[in-house]
Amino acid sequence: MNLLNFPSTTIVNKPVPKNAFYGKSSDSSLREFLTREFESIVWLYKLAPATLNVEDGEYVHEIDVFYCRMKENEYSIKPFSVMDELLPRHTVFIIEYGEKLDLLMHHKEMSVVHGEQKWKCVVGELKRDIRIDADMLNIQGQSMDAVYNGLLSQISGLSASTREEYKEQVDLRKQIEFLWKQVTVLQKKIKAEKQFNRQMELSAEMRKLKKEIIVLSASLK
Repeated sequence: MNLLNFPSTTIVNKPVPKNAFYGKSSDSSLREFLTREFESIVWLYKLAPATLNVEDGEYVHEIDVFYCRMKENEYSIKPFSVMDELLPRHTVFIIEYGEKLDLLMHHKEMSVVHGEQKWKCVVGELKRDIRIDADMLNIQGQSMDAVYNGLLSQISGLSASTREEYKEQVDLRKQIEFLWKQVTVLQKKIKAEKQFNRQMELSAEMRKLKKEIIVLSASLK
């Protein structure tokens, strides 16, 4: 199966037993999650210097792509980060549920916990309801860092070519999301407000926030 039409040198197509994940974890809820929600897991691709003929990265050395078939028409996102943190490499999950496909990729960084190096999923990027023919991922770049940044950019929708740019854009996205929440609150206040003058004050405040959103959004493009 070459679902993403990646180079033949990257194809693995190897079924992965569920205990390969929960066997590494002391979290009993992960075993319950995998048993309850997963139909099967297949290791589809191994993206690495040897399989892509690119240079090794400073931060990224391998990216594995897993195809996860779920039992139900919906699934929980959070346990995927627990799974991902158990893997000593970067990953992309293709998640099939019902008749839909999602792409999930975590921005992972190495952290030191009690003197031991461990992976930490900092941000989860989810692209929902993709169509393989229209949302094909492209492998770009001459190093594993560049390949990783390219995939993360395509899944997140952020135009970041480096890890630093990605972090900056994630911060911008958070600011925009926060401002939209404030706009929603103001809209409710305006609707409930009886005094015309106060409505005008709130409306002016809302317009100011929307202008700020437009400026920040332009920086994401």
